[in-house]
Amino acid sequence: MRIADLLARSRPSISFEFMAPRDESEVDVLERTVAALAGHAPDWVSVTYRVRTGEKTLELVTRIKRHYHIEAMAHLTCANTADRTRQILNWMEREGVANVLALRGDPPTTGEPFTPADPQLTHASDLIRLVRGSGYRFGIGAACSTEKHPESPDVEHEFQYLQLKVESGADFLITQLFFDNRFYFDLVARARAAGIKVPIVPGLMPVPSRRSLALMTTMSGASVPAALQGAIDEASDDDAIRALGVRHCIAQCAELLEAGVPGLHFYTFNRARAPIAILAALRGQQLIAS
Repeated sequence: MRIADLLARSRPSISFEFMAPRDESEVDVLERTVAALAGHAPDWVSVTYRVRTGEKTLELVTRIKRHYHIEAMAHLTCANTADRTRQILNWMEREGVANVLALRGDPPTTGEPFTPADPQLTHASDLIRLVRGSGYRFGIGAACSTEKHPESPDVEHEFQYLQLKVESGADFLITQLFFDNRFYFDLVARARAAGIKVPIVPGLMPVPSRRSLALMTTMSGASVPAALQGAIDEASDDDAIRALGVRHCIAQCAELLEAGVPGLHFYTFNRARAPIAILAALRGQQLIAS
C-alpha cells in the first residue's frame, strides 16, 4: 500500500525509522527493537540505506513486510549509478516493496562534500525523476528540513529544493528532526501558501544522550530550545536526559496531534523504550487510538 494513502486517512499515522545494521553485532539489537515496536501496530516504517550494507536494508524491508505485515519503506540514495539504481528498484518491485524514500544521501565522512556515483544523480530530485520517469509505480517520499540544513546557504535555498522534490514527483515529505514545533508549523504554512499540497510528516527524536544530541543537531541543523538545553545541561546523567527527552517529545506530539498533523514519524536509532513510553502517554491522553 502506498504510504501517501495511509497519510490521507482521517486518523494520524504512527511510523518508525530503523537503521540498517552496520555489521552483525547490531543485528540482534535491531531485531529486538523491530519486534518490540511492531507490537505497537505502526502504520508503516522506514529503513535507512548504507552504501556498504545496502542489501541489509532491502532484506530488512521485505522481512518486516512478510513477518510483521507492516508497510515498510526502503531508503534509496544517490550512492549508486542510474543503472544500479534501476536494478535495486527492479528487485524491490519483484519483492512487493511499494514505497521508497528518495534521498541524496550523506557523504562517507561528516564535513566532507558529497560526491555522487553518477552525474545523473546528484540530488534527491534527480532520483525522484528517475523513479517516476522509468515507469515504476512506487510511492515516493522525500525529506525536508524545518530549519536551515548545514549544507544550505539559507532557508530560502532549502525551500526551493523542497519545491523541486515535489515538482519531480514526491508524494509526501518527512521532516528532519526538530525540537520546536514552531519551525514545523511555519514550514507547512509556507508550503501551503506556495501551492504544495502533499502531506508533510513531522520527524521526531526523543533526546537519547548529550553526545547523540550534539551529533544529530550538527548533522541536521536542528536547534534546541533554550529551556530544553538548560534542563539537559543540568541533568545528572544520560538516564535523566532520556527522561527529559521523552517528556519533551510527548509535549511536542500532543501539540502536533491537536493541530491535525498527518502522522508522527519517530527516529528510533534502533531503540524501542522511548517511543513506547511516548505512545503510551499519547494513548493515555486519548490523542491516538489504543
